[in-house]
Amino acid sequence: MSEKAFHERRPYLFVIVLEMAVIATAGIVGTITRKLGLPDHALYSGTMLVLGAITSLTLWKMKWWKTIGFRRLDAKDISLLIIPVIPMIGNMIGNYAPMEPGSFIYYLWLTMMVGFVEEGIYRGLMLRALLQKGVLQAVIFTSLLFSLAHTMNALAGWNWQRVLLQLGYSFALGFGWAAFALRTGTIWPLMLVHFLCNFFGFIKAGDLIKQVQSSRPGKGAMIYDIILTVVFIGYGIVVTRAYIKKEKLNHNRA
Repeated sequence: MSEKAFHERRPYLFVIVLEMAVIATAGIVGTITRKLGLPDHALYSGTMLVLGAITSLTLWKMKWWKTIGFRRLDAKDISLLIIPVIPMIGNMIGNYAPMEPGSFIYYLWLTMMVGFVEEGIYRGLMLRALLQKGVLQAVIFTSLLFSLAHTMNALAGWNWQRVLLQLGYSFALGFGWAAFALRTGTIWPLMLVHFLCNFFGFIKAGDLIKQVQSSRPGKGAMIYDIILTVVFIGYGIVVTRAYIKKEKLNHNRA
């Protein structure tokens, strides 16, 4: 009998190692860019390049591309995207700042990488590894880690109120998106939504990185984020329960 893989023997440790890889990468790249006096663009680019390589190599080594959800989305599940796309639609609405072609291409590339990396790690590798410990545990734990990963923005100089708001918001999004990934068995729609959500936010605000670092969230933005947090938590609970019910039915039929 072959020995179980590391993620099967120690799923929580596997997930923690991935989380530490995310934090360590951001910390190391951040230290290097600061020492060299490089701009913030270099920090985010370098971090995403390293994490993109880690994500791709891990998926390749584990042969998990299909396991995490690179497969066709069934037509009957398209309606489940109505809630997950709300942040993307919200970021599409508004005025767009003038932008140089180079900046446009940079934000396009960066947000594509963020969508692939964050979904591949949190709603892909982590979520699937923790399923053996229970569906709710997997969804909640990965959403919590996804939220905590955003505390690194505080180290980059972001306004603390915005960081706290983002922690709750990102946990809720992670919860809802994890439920979608499980219920549909696909992840690429989430990568696309995540990418477009961030992309429209960047190009709408111009140099968003500098702006966010020193700004406080307005009342309108706070109310919007709080409402979205409640909606995504509710969506996540309903869809996760539907997934658990479906799995029980399939198990009883087997």
